[in-house]
Amino acid sequence: MSRKILKSILNYLILLFIPAFICVFALKSDDAFAADWSFSPSATLSQTYDSNFRFTPTSIPGVSKGDFITSFSPVVSITGETEQTKFQFDTNTTAQAYFKNPDFDTINTNTTASLTEDWSQRFSTSANLGLIHDWTLEDQLQASGIVAQKVERYLYSGGLGGKYDLNESLSLTASGLFAKTIYPSGTLPDSDAYQGTITPIWALTERDNIGLSNSLSYTDYNNATTVKTITEMFYWQRILSETLNVKLSGGYYFTTVDYVIPTLEFIPIPPFIRIVNRPFTTNDTAPVFGVDLNKDWSERFSTTLSAGSQQYSDVNARSFDSTFISCTGQYKLSERTTVNLIVRYNMNNQISQGSEKIDYYIINPSIERSLTENFSVRLSGSYENESDKNYGGVAGTNLNYDRFRTWVDLIYKWPRFFASH
Repeated sequence: MSRKILKSILNYLILLFIPAFICVFALKSDDAFAADWSFSPSATLSQTYDSNFRFTPTSIPGVSKGDFITSFSPVVSITGETEQTKFQFDTNTTAQAYFKNPDFDTINTNTTASLTEDWSQRFSTSANLGLIHDWTLEDQLQASGIVAQKVERYLYSGGLGGKYDLNESLSLTASGLFAKTIYPSGTLPDSDAYQGTITPIWALTERDNIGLSNSLSYTDYNNATTVKTITEMFYWQRILSETLNVKLSGGYYFTTVDYVIPTLEFIPIPPFIRIVNRPFTTNDTAPVFGVDLNKDWSERFSTTLSAGSQQYSDVNARSFDSTFISCTGQYKLSERTTVNLIVRYNMNNQISQGSEKIDYYIINPSIERSLTENFSVRLSGSYENESDKNYGGVAGTNLNYDRFRTWVDLIYKWPRFFASH
């Protein structure tokens, strides 16, 4: 076993249970013993072929590489509940082995722990902690459709939230989040991110809710770049029927980006030239919107349509106006067989330090068959394509990316242990 794998295992063992321990000790001792606990494990064995696993430009001959990847993913979920308190701990670990490129072998993990307390019928609070160890490429593609280097990443997060019902129709929610991102290789800039949101919600009727989301985010990168964004968004949520509901939102964001650019400076006495970092600031304002439409066409067929626009800060400390549209469909061929389709398109326009325009789309069909009550098999495929215009802020420098992936998952889910409900 490589030293890289051993290091990943050690980091995982050290950090995996920190969120769980903190939240468990946060529980009152009487509540912890009186709670209704359950333990839900599962495991997935996967075999994947990826035609371009680093998602490098296919417009440059000889850069992209394909590989076969074997993955094993055990999942553990622990729940403890009382009448007032709920504790949730989830961890998903994925060990990946590359057939042709063993240098990319890794163990990833996504671990979260949360604690929710109902102090009264009107007031509740929540706290959560999280740890993610992964590679930036896949995460950023899923979030925005922007290509990033395949770089190892640790993401530590913590959050607090609360909800207070002022009366039967008016409530107020508030939340805060802190996230610290570390890249051990130093290839990408580390960052600290803070976000706070306050949202009053009015229940107009049993089927209609309206709200006003007020959000402030601040991201500080260690390359002397900071991104500050204020977002004001009004939304309306309507349950049109038992099988159809819609949520519409709209507003504006206001972004300020502070950064430095290395420039040459001439010193006349004595005459020499040096490089200095000159500070620059850019401001941008743009509309934001969101659409979510869920429809159950029948007991077998359902669809979800989502679209939205927002400000997005990528791993390279750049700011984008990011817009997306996605559609998912699910059709049950039988009680045991389900077909799924996901189609998504992202459009990103850089709003500071450059003029890149990035278009990305993915098509992802899959079919899943339950062989027994606990054992199932899933066959999936995907095609991705990205066009990056004015790459690096250089006009006329265009790159194209694409890749095809296919994989099979063998999934086993054990029944819940120790549950008394």
